[in-house]
Order: sequence, then C-alpha cells, then structure tokens
Amino acid sequence: MGHGYIEPMMRFSTASRSFPAGSFSTATAQSSNEHADQFRIVGEHGMGRRFSLDYDLRYANDTRSKTKHGVTTSTDGSGLEDGRIGLDYGVLQTKRLAEAAGLGVVFPGTSIDAASALSSGRWAVEPVYRLGFKPGFWNLTATLDVASRVFLDGGAAQFRANLEGSAPVFHRLNLIGKTFLVRSVRMSGYNEVRDRNELYNLLRLGVGARFLLTKHMKPIILYETDIAGMSQHAGQRITIGMKITY
Repeated sequence: MGHGYIEPMMRFSTASRSFPAGSFSTATAQSSNEHADQFRIVGEHGMGRRFSLDYDLRYANDTRSKTKHGVTTSTDGSGLEDGRIGLDYGVLQTKRLAEAAGLGVVFPGTSIDAASALSSGRWAVEPVYRLGFKPGFWNLTATLDVASRVFLDGGAAQFRANLEGSAPVFHRLNLIGKTFLVRSVRMSGYNEVRDRNELYNLLRLGVGARFLLTKHMKPIILYETDIAGMSQHAGQRITIGMKITY
C-alpha cells in the first residue's frame, strides 16, 4: 500500500498534413500547420488489497495556421485537455504475468468553444484491461492496455489499445517500442455538429529509450509518428519525461 509512480513529461508535436475524412487510410494531403506543446502527468498509486488509483492529467498550448491566397490565418488556445482518473484491481500477478481490470472516468478540459483542439467537451466512462508480460529472457517486457471509452451523451464510443515493449541494449539503457490505436464508432444518438470532436481514429508508432538513472528515477525520450488515420492531422511528436517510482 502506498507504492506507485508518477511520470511528468513534455510533448512537442508538429503536423502539416491530414488523413482523409472518408476512410481510415495511410494517405495524407496538405493541411493546416499545427504545433502543440503539452505538459502531461501520468501515475499510479497503490491503495492496498490489490486496488490502485491511476490518473492522466494534461495541459496544452495548441496553435494552427493556414495560408490561402497569400493570406495566413491562425488560431491558438491553451488550457486543460481531457483528463482521466481510474480505479484498477489486480486480478493476477506472477513472475511472468500480471493482469488488471479497471474503470476510469474521463472528464472534459477546456471549453471546446475556446479551443476545439484541446477537449472533446464530454464526460465518458472507460473500462480497461491491462496485461503485463515478462518472458524471462533478455529482460524483455511488454504491456498492453485495451479500453473502451464510451461518452455519456450517447453520441460515440472509442476502442483504444496501447502496446509497449522494452528491451535492454546497454547496462542502464532500454530501447522502447510503442503502438497506439484508436477507432471510433458513431452511436444512435450521434449529432454531427455536437459530437464530432468525439470521433478519433488514429494509428501511431513510436520508438525511444529509457535510462535507469537511479533505482527510482528513469528519464525517457520518445519519438512518435502518425501512420494512419481518418479526419486527423498526420504529425510527429517528441516526448521527454521522467518516471519516478516510490
């Protein structure tokens, strides 16, 4: 009880192309320029009896610009993005395998009227299944999170999956690979104007490194790129962070 971790990080994102609106595709077309700086804190805190509290809090500054007929227009916004707080229960934990199930609440951030890129503006619930795997050779590890984010207004739901693998390359350095996928479905109550910010369809790949600075401090650098999507900017981002365990 009381053990856990906190991981503050900065993300620097840029994009100048977008995926098509009509289908999930790898094709892209020239679009508005987007630049976003995001401060994010994720963490987990043990509560005893196999329960733990997890959280994901975000603040961002987003700027978009577009040039048409020689005239450049830009919009920008700063504020809280959608956040998440959840409760997990450890179903199984062995030397090679760990399983957990949980339920999270997603709460809206900054008003979408002020900065549409920052928040969906909707509350949601998110059941999640977490799997950790350690095969026992080369100190390889892998984690998989699978979740279903259901917006409470009944307009849309998202299937979300995040896979991360880690392998040592030097004494204190681990190489990291990440895959993130989210696909959305429109539900019966969907309204094109009201609910369009809930539709999020993207496939992102990433590679990075984590360094074991001390037993409890592990800095990370990660590069990610969007390789497929629908009605989304196709961009790249660099994440710099520090995982602190306690």
